[in-house]
Amino acid sequence: MKKKHFGCGPYSLIMLLALALVLFAFFYYRQHILRYFYPLNYQAQVEVIAKEYEIDPWLIYAIIRMESDFKLRAESPAGARGLMQLMPSTAQWITEVAGFNLSEEDIWLPENNIRLGCWYIDWLRDYYNGDMVIAVAAYNAGMSNVNSWIASGVWNGNLQELSGIPFSETRKYISHVYESYNMYHNLYGE
Repeated sequence: MKKKHFGCGPYSLIMLLALALVLFAFFYYRQHILRYFYPLNYQAQVEVIAKEYEIDPWLIYAIIRMESDFKLRAESPAGARGLMQLMPSTAQWITEVAGFNLSEEDIWLPENNIRLGCWYIDWLRDYYNGDMVIAVAAYNAGMSNVNSWIASGVWNGNLQELSGIPFSETRKYISHVYESYNMYHNLYGE
C-alpha cells in the first residue's frame, strides 16, 4: 500500500511561496496599505481649521472618515451634507450663531464644511464642559438625546461604557470614530 504525501507537490510549494510573499509584502508595506484606508484628504483645510478650534486633527479626520468617507458631495438619506455631514438646519444655525456669511450651497465646499463642523464640535465640547466623547456623541445623536441619556443615568459619558447608549448607531459611531482616531494617531502621529 502506497503512502499518500500531503502538501509536498509542486503546486503546494508554489502556494506556500505565494503565501509567504503576500505575508512579507503585507508586513513590509503594512503602514502604506493602512494609510490608503486612513487618508489625509483635505489635509491643508483640516490642519488649519482644527488648530483654530484647538481640536486634535486626528479626531477631525476620524469624523470625516466616518461621516462621508471623504466624499465631497456626500448626502445622507436624512439630508446631511458634505464631508462632515451637516444637516442644513444645523449649518444654518451655526452660520447665524457664529456669524459666518455662507449660503446653503456654500456648505458643500470642503473648507466651509470642515469649518462649520469644527465650530460645532468645539461648541459641543464647551457645552459639555470639555468632554469630547460626549461632544462626539451629540454630534451624531443630537444634544437632546445625549442630555436625556446623561440626565437619566443611562450613560455616564464614558468611552468605555458605550453599552449604556440606547442607540446602536451611536454606540457604533463613537466606537468607530475613536478606533479611527487611534489609527490616525498611530499612523501619522508624532
